[in-house]
Amino acid sequence: MFLAEEQCRSTFPGLTREIDLASAEGLFQIGLDDASVSLLGQIKDNKLLVIRAPRPSDMSDQWKERQRAALNQINRAILTSPTRLPDTVFNLYIQDTPVSKSWSHSRPVISSSPRHIFPIPHFAFWAWNQPFIRSIPHAAAAIADIEADLPFDKKDRRAVWRGTAWFNNGASANPRSRQELLRVTKDAPWADVESLEWTNNGENATNALRIEDFCRHKYIIHTEGVSYSGRLQFHQLCGSVVLSPPIEWMQHTTHLVKPVYSSLLLNQAKAKNAGAGSSGKPGPYQYPSSRARETWPATVRPEEANMVFVKPDWSDLEATVVWLEGHPGVARGIAERQRELFAGRGYLSPAAEVCYWRALIRGWGKVVRADDAVWENTEAVSWEEFSVKTEKTQKRP
Repeated sequence: MFLAEEQCRSTFPGLTREIDLASAEGLFQIGLDDASVSLLGQIKDNKLLVIRAPRPSDMSDQWKERQRAALNQINRAILTSPTRLPDTVFNLYIQDTPVSKSWSHSRPVISSSPRHIFPIPHFAFWAWNQPFIRSIPHAAAAIADIEADLPFDKKDRRAVWRGTAWFNNGASANPRSRQELLRVTKDAPWADVESLEWTNNGENATNALRIEDFCRHKYIIHTEGVSYSGRLQFHQLCGSVVLSPPIEWMQHTTHLVKPVYSSLLLNQAKAKNAGAGSSGKPGPYQYPSSRARETWPATVRPEEANMVFVKPDWSDLEATVVWLEGHPGVARGIAERQRELFAGRGYLSPAAEVCYWRALIRGWGKVVRADDAVWENTEAVSWEEFSVKTEKTQKRP
């Protein structure tokens, strides 16, 4: 966690692509008004300060936990930096759908104009207050034990998913993605798919799986929600094949995904069965759409891929699972490449996380310009003082 800047670059090449893309959008200005629903913070003399934050009474317990986790992550990155980080002002937004000129957990893959959204590492790198999830470091250790004892060929062949059925994005390629998934997989012997049955006001679910136990399956189904899904990075620690519609929200490491489209796999099978060789002619599974290709070029071959993209309506999900079961070497290779990248090479490790945060502070600091009212604000408090005040407020009856 104490790697210098050059060590970070050499150990995790390509890690900071999202920072580079956001920085390339050019200079921008932020002021106090940009933090009306977010937290305005400052890094000064290698210390974390809070200038303005949402009132605790205006935040759900969930948002408070995520804000606190993000600030702890930032502070950890500062404290473990072997060199001083530049002074800067930042705008931290922790709700699901990002706002412009902010540090947010994800960004949309397509935007018609510069929005200056800098993706930040997920709060689960610190902690996620769900008993069946806990944190990425905890899951990584548990998954390592599972993977050491359970080879890919011995894993459950059913494609697995758990989630909240109504959690969709009306502007996505499939506004009813989760409901359609439940319909397509209902009573299917090749699937272990259930809608979560929440209890205790969303604090637990009776049919939840521990996040590490998804790795006991060969195939893991990934769905996005209102925006990104925080479970993706957990699943990427598995030596399993992740099946997902083309991803529409980028987290800080999503660019490392190398997807092969299900259409390529299934059209290969159709061409072979027809004795036509690899003619490349359109088949019944013709895909991807131009919308998907804009972000995810359809050029990755099965032997290079670390994920499989299926149709947004899930209409080829079963056929894709059947194809992968019939080509175990391909399936195993996709699963192994995923785990090797994200776990083996450490792109989801604590060291990579703090490297990313420090690169984010540097990259953001080069393009952000703050109003004088921000720099001259005298009400900024240290993170330590802010955290104590917040805890005291929460404990009041």
